[in-house]
Amino acid sequence: MRAWRMILGWWRAVSWTAWPLLAGLLAVLAVPGHSGAAPAADFFRTLAVEEVEQVSFNRADHTFRPLYPDLPEDRVKVAGLLEAYNRALPSLGPEGSLDDVSAGLFFLPRVHISLSGGDSVTIVLQNGVHVHPGDWRRSRRVEDAEASRELEEVAASLFVPAEGVRVEPARARLGQEVTVSSDYALGEKADILLMPSYWPVTIPSAPYPYPVPEAILLATVPVVHGRFSYTFTLAAELGRRPDGSPGKLGPGAWELMVRSGSDSTVPFTILPPQQPESRAVVYDRGKVWTWSPQEGLRAGELADPAGQPLLISDARYGTPFTHVSLPFLSAWLDVPQAAVEPGRFRLGPPDLGLTVAAGEDHAKLNGTMLQLDWGYLMERGGRMRLPWVSLAYFFGYRTQWLGPETAVFLRGLEAIPPEVKAVIPDAEPAPAGGQRVTVTLNGKPLPLGAQAYLDPTRGRVMVPLRATVEALGGKVIWSRLDPEFMETASQHNYGLPPTAGTVDSYVDVSLAGRMWRLYLPAGSGTTAVPLRNLALALDLRLTWNGSTATAELQSDRL
Repeated sequence: MRAWRMILGWWRAVSWTAWPLLAGLLAVLAVPGHSGAAPAADFFRTLAVEEVEQVSFNRADHTFRPLYPDLPEDRVKVAGLLEAYNRALPSLGPEGSLDDVSAGLFFLPRVHISLSGGDSVTIVLQNGVHVHPGDWRRSRRVEDAEASRELEEVAASLFVPAEGVRVEPARARLGQEVTVSSDYALGEKADILLMPSYWPVTIPSAPYPYPVPEAILLATVPVVHGRFSYTFTLAAELGRRPDGSPGKLGPGAWELMVRSGSDSTVPFTILPPQQPESRAVVYDRGKVWTWSPQEGLRAGELADPAGQPLLISDARYGTPFTHVSLPFLSAWLDVPQAAVEPGRFRLGPPDLGLTVAAGEDHAKLNGTMLQLDWGYLMERGGRMRLPWVSLAYFFGYRTQWLGPETAVFLRGLEAIPPEVKAVIPDAEPAPAGGQRVTVTLNGKPLPLGAQAYLDPTRGRVMVPLRATVEALGGKVIWSRLDPEFMETASQHNYGLPPTAGTVDSYVDVSLAGRMWRLYLPAGSGTTAVPLRNLALALDLRLTWNGSTATAELQSDRL
């Protein structure tokens, strides 16, 4: 199903950019040099702004905003382009300057100037500047180096990528205003629709599987100069369905679709109607603190050590992300959960209707499917755990890690409240040694020697991370946090940096298709980790034999 989803996602993502370009390419291949109108005899002449209808920009890898001289902000740019073009005309060389690259014209930067009366001028940027009247066989090169450089610089500066359809905000509650806009609409009008996001998509007609029968037409708006903007207020009843019945909206995963010469879709999430109360939850090595404006700060302890949050994933999903257990979700994050049938669970209040099922990478809600980014509901260490990124924001949370075993969950907050920050323990390293422990895998001892020991302060078996993972046949990769990583990771965390405090690096662990990430504070040195955490994260069974001080790991995959 994920492969089918990726194909459909690609179809929708490229529809507003690729199809016009592909159509242009087919036209070039089918009728080389055809301009659609016979060029005027005095084509290579000076041009004035008054005779320009539109200036468009083309390159195979992107779609760019066109310019319209009747728009004041565009007129200045068009005038500057024509000034450079007119100065270059006296130095045009003989025809045929693009004969050696004709097959690759589609991939070259081109500026197309549409003139009144049907004529056109095309400027091609390829090892200098070439000009032709819509027929590349009549192309002529600008021979004067200074004029060529000036025209190339002016033309290149006008290639501004089009943003296409935008929705602000991309997540909203009923009662909020939403604005849909586009700077690259191909038709004279635009139909704006909301469709539930679900898979597989119903296909009522070919070739497009849109709109689905549940689609809601919000409005049809005029398009002027390829642009439009429309603002509406989300309501439980809005617009019309294809059968004429009123559109019904509710929380869930939707797609906002614009039909204007081509189809464009943008993911859109309708959040639960109630704005949740601000809340902060801190997990640190088995202890939990909660804070809210009404209750203040409270301290507690995880009743089930196996229910702790983890940064994990299956290798097929790549980067590890925060996973929370269902008991942790209800006990500490104020999100009720209950089993509704074997393997399926309800999250949130009953009237919300959100459910997740074991092995599925989406939640079901009001006829929509909310994607569980980077994972699925899975059993790990005897506890059901779900990837928390998408559902976190749906329930108002964002997550920060302050160390390998310290995570902060913030709801309706941009930063950790001072009262909470004051009680978070420093991420001090575990004691350097204790009672020696033997660690085995499927009955065979691992060569860890005295490096595996029982922490006398917390009663946990500690092992050296790299040595243990490599002895199990896995890999450990250490990386320092850099600005580019933080920027990308913040985007996945809805604008909040994924780490805080003194964290300056991270370690990614992989073993037999399982991945685990630990964020490390500065000066960590050799990383010792609780063996229980390692077993939980990497899907190993762990038992303790106190009489022989042996920690026994078992796995059917190793």
